[in-house]
Amino acid sequence: MFLTTLTLTAEPQPDLWRLGAPLVWLDKTYGRLEVPAGFITDLASIPRAFRNLPWLDPNGLSRRPAVVHDWLYGSERGRRYGKQFADCFLRDALLVEQASKGTAQAFFLAVHWFGQSSWDADGARGPR
Repeated sequence: MFLTTLTLTAEPQPDLWRLGAPLVWLDKTYGRLEVPAGFITDLASIPRAFRNLPWLDPNGLSRRPAVVHDWLYGSERGRRYGKQFADCFLRDALLVEQASKGTAQAFFLAVHWFGQSSWDADGARGPR
């Protein structure tokens, strides 16, 4: 479960946000995950055509899980856990945030099926 609130500041580039304070998750399955202040995220990378669907709202229940998921994909420390860990975390954290099972599964399948290019690009870019 999340131990901290989400504090974001808009970056000059559209759809990018800077974390203003650490975002901390703790549970038995994933352990303690701490995204540091200053981390830059695009939240949930939902194509604009689908953002009007209430269950895919990037400003909804997905915000905190999406920040951790981005950190797991894009940071040297987070990448050590692997893509499967990151994708499963997103699904499970969405459920904790009170998303429906269908919504959590939709997010999981999207990153599981279509997230490999992001995983590869984030790895090639190096640590953030």
